[in-house]
Amino acid sequence: MKSYHHILVPIDGSDYAKQALQHAIDIAKLTGASITLLNVANMADIINQFSQMENTSELTIDELSATAQANSTGLLKEFASLVPASIPVQSLFELSAPEVSILQEQKALPADLICMGRGSKQPLKNFLLGSVSTYVITHAPCPVLLAHDEKKGPYRHILVPVDGSESSLQALKQAEILAKGDQASLTVLYVASISDRLHDTAVPDTMEPHKLQELAAHMRSKGHNVFLRCQEQLSADLPLQCLYKIGSPGPVILQTAADTHTDLIVMGSRGLNRIQSVLLGSVGRYVASHSGLPVLIIR
Repeated sequence: MKSYHHILVPIDGSDYAKQALQHAIDIAKLTGASITLLNVANMADIINQFSQMENTSELTIDELSATAQANSTGLLKEFASLVPASIPVQSLFELSAPEVSILQEQKALPADLICMGRGSKQPLKNFLLGSVSTYVITHAPCPVLLAHDEKKGPYRHILVPVDGSESSLQALKQAEILAKGDQASLTVLYVASISDRLHDTAVPDTMEPHKLQELAAHMRSKGHNVFLRCQEQLSADLPLQCLYKIGSPGPVILQTAADTHTDLIVMGSRGLNRIQSVLLGSVGRYVASHSGLPVLIIR
């Protein structure tokens, strides 16, 4: 079973970044991982400043870059001071496009988990809904945790939406690591989507009213088989709650998270159908955009 050894935390000085760091710290305590803090001065911002100044020169852009690095040094020291002495931590500064630097450093370290904040100080650069987070989540070869809240103690209730895909089963395995470390409860949720089943050639013709019971039975049977696969993936000593629901996956996931007092959602990056990728499709985007909880996306 894979654990985490090296966690990369992009920081921008915002409260969201501090929340992401707190999640990284707690996971590092559980897994023995080290932490790397990365602050990226956006080259595009510096160039924009340069183009708006009068009497510019080559020295001017060098000065702007030096100022950015000096500001970064103080920021990195501040964030590094939040990391307990028992956790190895290093700090990096880059002058580049943030999304590019994050992925380059992930590969160079290599990091097996990226913890990112929900947003930055500037709304147009929101980490969750903006281009940086979208790019990182889409292209990162490792799990990415989007921190949406201030972490208050260990995880107590972890929710894992599953569909039987390999990606969702990998998410379950990662959730098991955190659940065992924090002694948290673990719930798997299978959401049967009627709209998806209508495109499944294995189900009966749902246009006939007397076939509806067959459709319902077929959907429940698929959910039961998924639960059996989930139980096969986990240690026998880990209690597992299985929930089966019918509806629109995104809203059902969030409502279930609220009903079960979930404090972490762990999701696979791709479903059974690549077109319905949890990461790139509507379900993952809906959960990431509307959840007030941290979301850990597993690749």
